[in-house]
Amino acid sequence: MEKPHVLIVEDNKINALVLKKAIQSVCQPTHVTDDNQAFAEIEKKPYELILMDINLGGKSLDGEAIMKTLREDPKYRDLKIFAVTSYAMPGDKERFLNAGFDQYFTKPINKGAILDGVKSVVEATA
Repeated sequence: MEKPHVLIVEDNKINALVLKKAIQSVCQPTHVTDDNQAFAEIEKKPYELILMDINLGGKSLDGEAIMKTLREDPKYRDLKIFAVTSYAMPGDKERFLNAGFDQYFTKPINKGAILDGVKSVVEATA
């Protein structure tokens, strides 16, 4: 049986590598670095989950804008999207969850927490 697909939207190669290694035992991760790549990849195949960086270097939409764009499309309204961000000040978690993210994780990445979050989604869809 094919492992579920998870999209990582992250402009930092090291963070993307850490995420891939943390979750590859339970899914097939694909990595993209910006909004254009993310939208193109989502059209190619079904994803169970997106791990979304918020600050994508200013050259594209930020992760929150990508998430909101996806939420407006009925095809993707129920797609699970987790914020993975360095925004870790008091109130940030509530802000991102209220904006529409399904879960929130801070950087530096806690591999165990990310893996548990990913498992909760991919095992529910298996």
